[in-house]
Amino acid sequence: MDRPGVLTTEWMTVDELIHHLELGDLVEFHRPIGRQVAYAHWALYIGFFETEHVAVHLSTEHGDFGLEEKTEMRAKMTLNGSSAHVRSDPILKIANGQLCRINNSLDSNHPPFPPNVIYERAIYRLGKSGYNLIYNNCEHFVKECRYGSAESHQVTLASSLLGGIVAGAVCSSVTVAVVGGICGYAFMKNKKKIINSIPKLSNLFNPSNPSSP
Repeated sequence: MDRPGVLTTEWMTVDELIHHLELGDLVEFHRPIGRQVAYAHWALYIGFFETEHVAVHLSTEHGDFGLEEKTEMRAKMTLNGSSAHVRSDPILKIANGQLCRINNSLDSNHPPFPPNVIYERAIYRLGKSGYNLIYNNCEHFVKECRYGSAESHQVTLASSLLGGIVAGAVCSSVTVAVVGGICGYAFMKNKKKIINSIPKLSNLFNPSNPSSP
């Protein structure tokens, strides 16, 4: 379905989503944990086969984290020994009754490969393992296929918030923890712009070192 100018859709059921999917789309699944906490699982849509809409994702046979097996969950959290691998599954199965959306938001900064190339990049990785919560998770995988650049918004946010929590613990301040986490996240997202602006800021306070025209 044509979506001119729309990079990220609203959250919807998988039955609604399939009417909007295009080859190579990144699909984000909302995974609630309790009432107030959630994480995102990611997959890459590769088309309609026989009777099913299919996506490729980095997962286990028992779901994102293999929660049925305590050993699998422990492996995920310790970054070692996980059975997660690149696999193809019906998108209905991946959704598991939860909300999902198309999220190609990085298109604005990273031009994606053509759909057929994205498809080939995903198919080539089927069966490959090497899951790592920090460096090679499901979000890294799909973005590497679509853009050639592995990024994970969740890891960036978690790392920044963790830094804020550590700062707050040192200062015994909840406010410092929250502000530190937000500032850390803002820096991670805009670090190139901030770093590039440092010489300009320095010139403002150092007249003997004028800015270049």
